[in-house]
Amino acid sequence: MKAPHLLRTLLAVMLCAGLASRSRANLFSDNFSVTAIAERAKGAPEEPAKPTSFVAFDGGYIEAGDPIAGDDPPTAPQVRQALISAMQAQGFQESQTVPRLLVIYHYGVLRVDHRQINVPFEVRTNLSARIALVSTTKVDAEIENHIRERERATGQNLNYSSPRFLVPPLDSVVAQARLPRIFVEVSAYDFQAFFQRHEARLVWQTKLSTQETSGKMDQVIPPMLASGARFLGADSAEINVVPCMLAPRPVPAAAAAAPTPESYHLDSRLVDELAANLRVRISGQHDTP
Repeated sequence: MKAPHLLRTLLAVMLCAGLASRSRANLFSDNFSVTAIAERAKGAPEEPAKPTSFVAFDGGYIEAGDPIAGDDPPTAPQVRQALISAMQAQGFQESQTVPRLLVIYHYGVLRVDHRQINVPFEVRTNLSARIALVSTTKVDAEIENHIRERERATGQNLNYSSPRFLVPPLDSVVAQARLPRIFVEVSAYDFQAFFQRHEARLVWQTKLSTQETSGKMDQVIPPMLASGARFLGADSAEINVVPCMLAPRPVPAAAAAAPTPESYHLDSRLVDELAANLRVRISGQHDTP
């Protein structure tokens, strides 16, 4: 009769020692699922036959919500290389002269922010950001409208709980949004419109995410981009789920020089402003560094 007790004690010791890390959803599997959202902007021009030229700028790492120690972000060169490889796999070509697309990408983790002040009858920006990460524009609007209407009807704060009486697909989205998620978001703009008129004309946007428990970020983000590559530049009305597998711990390599806005005759201040505005929307907070 002591065996079950000893087994439980041993497991508890392993957990306390960190052998059963919070970063692994399953001790016996490296498989995880990626949620992919791919949408082209309304009125965006059709892209010509591939390859489509682009230049990609790093919008930076985002960690929003409750802070948790011990999960270091991947290096910027590592994320950049994974993105470039994924883009090239889909027929996009990095340009050294005048590209067709200006691409800005962000990556990191979104968690619940229990510190954010709630405004009556409004969806907290942190919750809104988490819902947007795992839903299409249409689904996002339906869920947020439902939350507002329920709050007005009941007087209850639904920011901290899953809103009731949603149809199953929407309820599933909210359930995903409640969990901390590692993500990469890629936004592509019309380069000429930005260069000539300083106009940020969105062409397409792709969001890839998975539960934070899937693994360490530097082992999750590269395969997530590889598995979700086919959604870069795509237009899907569906919330797509694709299988993925953890990558081995990367070996540090010499970092290739990242492009600068000046090398493409762009106003770096305007590029930084565009990236900063995206950070605010993606993170749901205005105090991101």
